[in-house]
Amino acid sequence: MILYIHIPFCNNKCGYCVFNSYENQDHLKQPYMQALQLDLIHSLTHNNQSNTEIDSIFFGGGTPNTIDSKSYKKIFESIHHYSNLSKKCEITIEANPDLITQQWCRDMLDLGINRISLGVQSFFEDKLLFLQRHHNYKDIFQSIDLIYKSGFKNISIDLIYDTPQDNQKRIHEEVKNASKLPINHISAYSLSIENGSKLSKIYDNNPQTYSFFEEISQALKIYGFNPYEVSNYSRGYKVQHNLAYWRSEEYIGCGAGAVGRIGKNRIYSHSNIKQYIQTPLEKKLEPLTEENLRVENIFLGLRCELGVKTDLLDEKKVEILIKENKCHLKKNRLIANNYFLADEIALWLM
Repeated sequence: MILYIHIPFCNNKCGYCVFNSYENQDHLKQPYMQALQLDLIHSLTHNNQSNTEIDSIFFGGGTPNTIDSKSYKKIFESIHHYSNLSKKCEITIEANPDLITQQWCRDMLDLGINRISLGVQSFFEDKLLFLQRHHNYKDIFQSIDLIYKSGFKNISIDLIYDTPQDNQKRIHEEVKNASKLPINHISAYSLSIENGSKLSKIYDNNPQTYSFFEEISQALKIYGFNPYEVSNYSRGYKVQHNLAYWRSEEYIGCGAGAVGRIGKNRIYSHSNIKQYIQTPLEKKLEPLTEENLRVENIFLGLRCELGVKTDLLDEKKVEILIKENKCHLKKNRLIANNYFLADEIALWLM
C-alpha cells in the first residue's frame, strides 16, 4: 500500500502547470492542514482496514515547502498512529529550490522524510524565465548543497525539455550540470502546453515542434542515469512510489484533488480547496470493471521496466510485437523496447 498526500499551495503557478494548485491563498493553509489531518485519519482507518504496511508516502503539489515545517508535525503524528509503516518506508516530499532553508531540511529529516524531489526544471536562465519559474541557477546548487549537508542522501530533480530554448547542445549541457549534483534520480518531462495553463494563453501548441527525447535519453545514459520508465532515470535508485503505481497496487490519496484506488473503486476528493476544507471526508467513488483494471495494467506496465503480464494480452499480437522488435519477453511479462512508444503499443494491444 502507498499513500499520496497533496499540498496544493504555490507562491507562483508555473507557466506549464495544470495541477490542482493555488497561488496567493496563504490564509487557507492552516484550515487546509487541519482538514488534511481529518482526511488522513479517516482514509487510513477506512481504506486500510487490514492494516497493510505503508511502503511509500509521497507529499506532492503544488509546492509542499511553501508550508511551514511545524505544520507537518500533526500530519506525521496521525500517520504513525493510524498506520503501519514498513521499516524501509520511502517518504518523499517535493520542493522548490528558492524556498529551501537549512532549518526546513532538518525539520523534514526529523519527521522521517528520507527523500526530496526538487523542481529544478532547467539550469538555463532564459528557459526558467520561459517556464515562469522563480528560482535561478545559483538557487539550484545552493539548495542541493543545503539538502545534502542536512543529511539527505536520496535526492531527485525534475527536468523539462522540448521548450523553444532547447537544442542538442543545451540538452547535453542540462544533463551535464545535473550530473555534478549529489543526486541519484532524475525525472525528465517533455513540455506539454495544456488548456488552463498560463502558457496556453500565449501558445496554442508547443512552439518547439521537435522532440529531444532521444537526445536527453542518450545524454542521461552517458552520465550514468539509466531509464526504468518513460520519464524516470536512476543513478542507483528507483522510486518505490512510482514502481507501486506501475504495478497497479492499491493506493490512498489525501488532500484536495487527490485520487486513490482501493479494490475496484477509484476514490476522488474535492478538487476545490475551499470545498475540500469544508468537507474533507466527502469522497466520490468510481466503480471499476475488470476491463478497466486490465487496460490500466497494460498502459502502466508498458511505460516501465516492469512490463505487463502476457496472460492479459492477445497471444498473436504479442508475437507480432516481438517479431517486429517493438517488445521483448522477460519470464511471463511483455516489456517495451522503447518506453517512448509505450502508449502507442498499449493502444494497439487494446
